[in-house]
Amino acid sequence: MFRIISILIISIIVSGCASTFLVYKDGKAQYFGSNRKEIQELLCKTDDLKRVLEQAKTIDELTRQSLYKYTCLELNGEQVKKIYSDLSPEQRKDLRLAFRKEGYDINYYPCG
Repeated sequence: MFRIISILIISIIVSGCASTFLVYKDGKAQYFGSNRKEIQELLCKTDDLKRVLEQAKTIDELTRQSLYKYTCLELNGEQVKKIYSDLSPEQRKDLRLAFRKEGYDINYYPCG
């Protein structure tokens, strides 16, 4: 039993938690900070990310511009994840709430 618990704890530490979160809207789900073109279709072509970032008032303008740039213009998921990891817990919560206000479900992935 101890061995199983040790392995579980080690795997959690090694894998860590998700570096960002899953956004879902209109039957489409993508991780925020993904390097897939689908994230641009979901967030950028609709201008949803612009509206989300405008609502995230606790995040400074330069950071919001960088999140937009690396999601919509240059598609650099690693930069998005780095920026997200540098946000305070309050700013992360604010960003997730802004996505919800724009009609997104967070960390929801439909079965089937």
